[in-house]
Amino acid sequence: MHNGASIHRPHRLARRVLALSLIAALSEAVAVAAALPADIPRQWPLPHERSAQITPLRARLDAMRLSRPAPAGAQPRVLNVTSCADDDSAGSLRTELELALSGDTLDLSRLTCSTISLSQGALKVELDDLTLIGPGADRLTLDAAGRDRILLHPGSGTLTIEGLTLAHGRFDAVDNDVGFGGCVATGSDLVLRHSVIRDCLAVGVGSYGGAVLSGYLTMSNSTVSGSTAFGDHPTNGTAAYGGGVFAYGVRILDSTISGNSAIGTDNAPLSHWEIGGGLFIARNGGSIERSTISDNFAIRFAGGLTQEGELELRNSTISGNSTAQDDGGGLRVRQSTSIRVINSTISGNHAGSRGGGISFIDNALPSTLISTIVADNQSSFGDDDVYSTMPLPVSGSHNLVMHSAANPQLPADTLGDNPLLLPLADNGGPTRTHALPADSPAIDNGDNPDSRSTDQRGADYLREYNGSADIGAFEKQGIATVSVPLDGLSRAAALILAGLLAISAGLRRRRERQSSN
Repeated sequence: MHNGASIHRPHRLARRVLALSLIAALSEAVAVAAALPADIPRQWPLPHERSAQITPLRARLDAMRLSRPAPAGAQPRVLNVTSCADDDSAGSLRTELELALSGDTLDLSRLTCSTISLSQGALKVELDDLTLIGPGADRLTLDAAGRDRILLHPGSGTLTIEGLTLAHGRFDAVDNDVGFGGCVATGSDLVLRHSVIRDCLAVGVGSYGGAVLSGYLTMSNSTVSGSTAFGDHPTNGTAAYGGGVFAYGVRILDSTISGNSAIGTDNAPLSHWEIGGGLFIARNGGSIERSTISDNFAIRFAGGLTQEGELELRNSTISGNSTAQDDGGGLRVRQSTSIRVINSTISGNHAGSRGGGISFIDNALPSTLISTIVADNQSSFGDDDVYSTMPLPVSGSHNLVMHSAANPQLPADTLGDNPLLLPLADNGGPTRTHALPADSPAIDNGDNPDSRSTDQRGADYLREYNGSADIGAFEKQGIATVSVPLDGLSRAAALILAGLLAISAGLRRRRERQSSN
C-alpha cells in the first residue's frame, strides 16, 4: 500500500507461470476491467502535463541546453578516453566530455576495464551532436548503480551510442514533476548501434520512457530490456508511457525490446494510464524491421507497443507481451493511426480485455496485413487474435489469423488454421523467432511483396526457400531447426522481482525526502 493507494504490479506474462509464493509475497492482485475505457487524447503534452504545476518536457530540456558549438570550419575530432575513473582526472570520460565540442567523438574502445561506475551523477551532454564509441556492448558498461540516469542530452542534434552497455540508470521526479529517460534522455535524435540499454527506471507522476526518452530513435543491432516506467504519486492521477522506450518516431532494425514494464499507482477514483510496456511511439510513427518485441508488460494498454502516425512492421516478431486490464496484448493501433504489417509473426500475447494480438481502437485508420501470422494470442474477454472496437477494413493477402473478432474485415484469402508455431527461440540471426515445423500450414502459402531477400534472421536465411515464401517472420529452410527456447519461468520471475524491488526502493526514497522536508 502507498498512502492508502494500491500499486499496480505485473501479473504473469502470457504462457509464463510464476510461483504462487512470489506473487503472494511481492504483488497485489490486479482486477480485470469490466469495460473498455476511452483512449487518452493524442495531443502533446499528454493529459497530466496540462497541469500548471508541471513543466512540459520540451521546455525543461530547452532550459537545460547550453551547447558548445565547434568553431566555424573546424573538423570533428576524436577524443580518446584512457581512464576508467569517474572523476575529473586526465583521460576520464567526464574530463573528455567537458573538452568535447559539437560533432566530436569520444572513443572508449581502448579501455580494458569492464565497467565505468558513475558515482558523480548523470553525464550531461551540453552539445548538439556527440558520438560515444565503446569496445563492444559485452566488453564495457556505463553503470549508474541506480544513483541517477546515465546520459542527459538537451541538445538539438544527434546523440550516437555505439558498442556500449548502459545499465542501472534511474531518474526520480520530485513532487508533481514528470520522470523521463531512466538511462538516456535526449531532446532530439538518438542513434543506438550494437548497444544495450538495460535495467533502468523512471519514476514520476507521469513517466516517459523507463530506459529511453528521445526524439527520433534509430536503433540497429541493439537491445532495450528490463526497464520500467513507473507513474507514481501519493494523491494524484498517474501515467506511464513506454516501459522501455518513449520516442517521437523510430527506425528499428535487427534489434530487441524485451522484458520492460509500464506500471503505476492507482489512486482511485482518479485515472491512471499505463500504455506501451515495451515501446510508445508518439506522433511520427516509423518502421520496425527484422526485430523482436517480447515479454513486455503494461497495466492498461499495449503490452508490446503502440504508436501514433503510420507504422510499418516488417519481418518482425511480437511475442509474449501482456496487459493486465485492457486491450492490445501485443500491438495497439490508436486513433487516426494505421499500420502496415508484412511477413511478421504476432503470437503468444495476452490482453486483459480484448485484442490479445492486435487491437484497433475507435477511429483507427484502415490498415494492411500481408503474409503475416496472428495466432495463439489470448484475451480475458475472448481469444481474438485481431480485434477492433468498430468495423475496420484490413487490406492485404496471404495471412493466417486463427481467431478474429467480427469488426476487423480481413482479406478474403485469410487462413484460419493453427500455424503450429514453435516457442520463441534462438533460431539464428540477431533476434529470436518462432520457427515453423515441417507440417505447418504457413509453409509456402505466403507472399514477398517487396522482394526481400531474407527472413527476419537476415543474412543466410532466404525469404523465399524453394521459390515460395512462408507466412510469418520465419522462413523454413528445409533443414532441421535447432531451437533454444527462452527460460520463461526464471526469466520472467527475475524481471518482476527486480522491478518490484526497484519500485519499493523508489517509494522509500520518496517518503524519506518528504519526511525530511
